[in-house]
Amino acid sequence: MESHDALDPRSSLWDLVAVQLRNLRTTHGWTCQQVGDVARASRSHVSNWEAGRRRPNQANLAPLDEAWDTADLLTSLAEHAKNGQDRPRAGSFLEYERTATSIKNYTSDVVFGLLQSEGYARALFRRGGVVDDIDAAVAERLGRQERLYEAKPPKLWVILAQPVLWWQVGDSRVMRGQLEHLLEVARLEHVSLRVFPVSAGWPGVSGSLSLMATSDSEVAYLESGRMGRVVERPVEVRELSVGYDGIGARALPEDQSRTLIEHMLGLMR
Repeated sequence: MESHDALDPRSSLWDLVAVQLRNLRTTHGWTCQQVGDVARASRSHVSNWEAGRRRPNQANLAPLDEAWDTADLLTSLAEHAKNGQDRPRAGSFLEYERTATSIKNYTSDVVFGLLQSEGYARALFRRGGVVDDIDAAVAERLGRQERLYEAKPPKLWVILAQPVLWWQVGDSRVMRGQLEHLLEVARLEHVSLRVFPVSAGWPGVSGSLSLMATSDSEVAYLESGRMGRVVERPVEVRELSVGYDGIGARALPEDQSRTLIEHMLGLMR
């Protein structure tokens, strides 16, 4: 299968740019070299654009729009992709989470949603100011956690960056409750909780990375601040999975992670 066959223009704007670029090139009977000459890029760059391995910029696409008289189609699509690629797709992410048979998560800033205590979640929503109904948002988050207690729960691997245990969300009572909740959930047979220590160095990921496997697919979800992106292309999911494995290789074992959380909890009492 050629690499461009793996593109999914229905779920990725950058894939749509790649598909449209290739369609326009073949419709006009141009070679990749001819496109490169006009776009001020090499032939290999054009090939990589069409395969979705690299992304053209506005300066590359504008002369092609002019040459092909496309009414700025390519530059407009690229602008939307650039500005919209990281917009939240929470609905899609939550649907994958609801049907996942296994979930792997690394979080560098706050406790992963499936492991948040009620008080911690409430304090986050109050601090964030992004929801109108805090009670409903907290109830929805706690409702997501019910899957962990079903007869056939998903296997859950979570790695928390060590600073997540330090940064106070809410008051000290909230943080104590959150650490106690982590220790309780970690006792579940299908949950693995580990800590990525600051001594391991920069992990290479900011925010949150989730890898979810369902009965028929594997996807990833990247989130930083208020922005999120679902990744469905297999090649990207594989790359992110390798990155997660690298983080896991440097994280503390489960028993040492538990000892560290217990130590943090002791300091707060």
